[in-house]
Formats: sequence, C-alpha cells, structure tokens
Amino acid sequence: MSSAQDPRAKLFNDQVHGYIKVNGLCVSLMDTPQFQRLRDLKQLGTLYYVFPGASHNRFEHSLGVSFLSEQTVERFRHQQPELELTRRDAQLLSAAGLLHDLGHGPFSHVFEHEFMPRVAAARGYGGTSASIYSHEDMSLRMIDFMVDDNNIDLERDDMRFIQQLIVGAKETHRGSRLDAREYLYEIVANGRNCIDVDKFDYLARDMLNLFGLRKVFDFSRLAMFNRVIENEICYHTSVNLDIYDMFQQRYQMHKQIYNHRKGKAVEYMICDAMLLADNELGICAATQTPQDFQFLTDHIVHTIESSKTDVLASARALLKRVRRRELYEFIDEYLLPPDLMFQIPHFSAEELATQTSLDGVTLDPDDIIVFDGRLNYNFNARNPVDNVSFYTSIDLSSKFHIRKEQVSLLFPEKFEERLIRVYSRNQSRKTHAAIQHAFHTYIRQFSTSLPLPSSYSQKR
Repeated sequence: MSSAQDPRAKLFNDQVHGYIKVNGLCVSLMDTPQFQRLRDLKQLGTLYYVFPGASHNRFEHSLGVSFLSEQTVERFRHQQPELELTRRDAQLLSAAGLLHDLGHGPFSHVFEHEFMPRVAAARGYGGTSASIYSHEDMSLRMIDFMVDDNNIDLERDDMRFIQQLIVGAKETHRGSRLDAREYLYEIVANGRNCIDVDKFDYLARDMLNLFGLRKVFDFSRLAMFNRVIENEICYHTSVNLDIYDMFQQRYQMHKQIYNHRKGKAVEYMICDAMLLADNELGICAATQTPQDFQFLTDHIVHTIESSKTDVLASARALLKRVRRRELYEFIDEYLLPPDLMFQIPHFSAEELATQTSLDGVTLDPDDIIVFDGRLNYNFNARNPVDNVSFYTSIDLSSKFHIRKEQVSLLFPEKFEERLIRVYSRNQSRKTHAAIQHAFHTYIRQFSTSLPLPSSYSQKR
C-alpha cells in the first residue's frame, strides 16, 4: 500500500474531473457487489422524473469524492512536508471518500428522510427515525460486510480509520478518533464549517448534469487556496467570496432543484408506493442487515410494477399514475417571515383537516401532505463562514476569522428560511379548494398576510 508503484491502479474518465487515477486499494473496494450497487441509486433520487439530465448516480459521485479526497491529501503532503503525511494517509482518505455513501437506500435521501421516518411513525417506533436508520451508520455496517464478504486485504485499524473519516465530523464520534490530526476529518465530511470535497463534487456534478454548465460552480480555487494551520484547514483571504458563492449556490439548488414542486410530488408518490409494498417486499426490514440491504436499490419501483399479486395492486396503481404524470396536486405554499419562523409550530395534516371547511367539503387527513422545510447555508440559521479560518500570503502560519461586513455589505442578513407547502393526494378540484382554504385559515391565526397566489390559485 505504501509502494510508489501501484500495479492495481486503474484510470477512469470522469465526467467532472476528466481522467483520474484510482489507487489499488480503492479498485479492490470498487470491484465488489456492494459498491457496484451504487450504480443503481440515482444521485438526485426522484428528480430524474422531472429533470431528464438528473440521470447520474451515487457511483459516479463517490468516485469523484474519492479523487478529490486523495488529491487534497497529496497537495498538503507536498506543500506542507512538516505535516508528515504519507501515501497511506492519501489512500485511506481516498477510500473514505469512495465509501461515504455506501449506505444510501432507494432514491437516496428520499429513503432516509421521507420513507423511514414514515415507517417509524406508522409502527410507533420509539426515538427518532435516525435511531432506526441513517445512511452514514449503514455505510459503516456495509463497509464491515464488504471487507469480510470479499476478503479485502485491509487491516482492522485502517478500516476503522476509514469509517471514522466518514462520520468523524460528528461531535458524538470525536472521542473515539484513532488519529489526533483533526484536519483529516474535515476533508470528506466537514462538521466545522461544511466545506468539504463531498460538497465540491455534488454541486459541480449536479449542475453539469442538470444545466450542462461546467463553470456555474468552480471549486478549483477553494481546493487550491487552502492549507493546514494549527490542525485546521484554512483558506486564503482571496477566496472569501468563493466560499460565500458556494453556500449561495447550494441554497439555490435546494430552492430551485432539490425541493422542486413537481419533484416533491413524485417523491411523495413513490414513497407512498413503497409504504404500500413494505410488508410484502420487506423494504424496511432490509435495513436490519447489510446482507439484505445490498440488494435494495431504485429497482424496487420496477419490482412493484412487475408484480402480479393483489396485495401490491394499490402500489402498482400509484406508480402508474406517476408514469402517466397524474401527480399529487401542489396546492399552495407560504414563505414565513422572520418573525414567524419559530412562532408557528410544526403542524400536521390532521391539524389542517380540522380547519373551517369550504362548500361543505369534509377534509380527510390522508388526502393532505404538509411539507415544512428549512432552507439555509448548511449551518441552520448561522453563517457557516463564521467558522472558517483564513490566512494571508504574508503570514502562512497564522489564522484568523473575517466578519462578513469586512467582505461585503450585500451578504444576507438571514441564513435560513422556512417554507410550508401543502399537496393533495385527492384528485378532486373541490378538495383542492378546500385544502387551500384550510391552509389560509391556519396561517391567518399567526399572520394577516396571506400566501401569494400559487399555480393552483391562478388556475381557479
């Protein structure tokens, strides 16, 4: 593993990074059923049903994160020899980047943030949905299984180190770290300020596939103008604006793409179909063991569609509606003003159904879907750049923070917003009008300003 020559290394032509060399350790990890499974997981989940370009998968993204992880360590290794980084360090970071998404389920974040929480709620499981399933924890279990199942020559301490690099940014894992070099845990998943190679790759890859533009987000300056100072990855003052631009680009992607109205409608429908099929196909049960989970992919939709049993008839019918573009109806949305962000409690479809009815329509909570989401700069309501340390060319060994007022007066004052949307499973126009009326009635309890006319309001 420490040899300068690596006969197992392979060359790949990546869509974002061009020709990249993958080291032998990563090749041995790639050539396994568990990793090849990532080819069958769309990077953007159900958004492929809305954006034809969103066909890229977790396999490609993981390869890109692996490349950027190794590249980062190699650059530190050559530019800062005092860090005493080794070729082994670079290879292990590369492996961590490669395997960081190994535990994703069907349609990626849809499975983790929509399907599993609803399973937990329906079955009355205690605790949070994360205690039942999280893709990071499943990644660790899949790594254990992969190494054993494929007889991969990897020392136990190296495997543990790789696993810690994937989740090591979390405070709960800091006490068990095998390595005191904190900056190594900021490369793949940065808990300090959310600037990491995972974000570099997915923003660049998503934008390239969706818009065909390679330079909408260019991470190369951020990747080049950084160095380790006092155990922390710091950035040159010249890339301050680039960092803000990265977080702004991420916010815009969440606002316009990742939470697209139609995309969310498809997400809810596919999630409903999986819930209807869960008992028959054991979708949730497959998360109990890596042996079963390795076969759980986006192809679950085709399994449902090709089924013949009566018990899956409702799930098949729902997926047929998706194919025919008979989607759940978007009803309305409301962007909460700052003074109401924390005043309005998280409410449910049941609460909405109890509001004043319209035209004698009795609302069924099962017909209503409430999306209550927060969009931000990846650091809740805080400015992530407040946690970024900078340096200058004059003094490469000292770090400091820069207040946003010292950079520009045009940066946002707020770094988080809360958006509430309602959808209808019912296709009745009267039900749509009644749900919108109930939504307005509920919002009026807290604000005299009504939601702006939505696409549905304009059709009435």
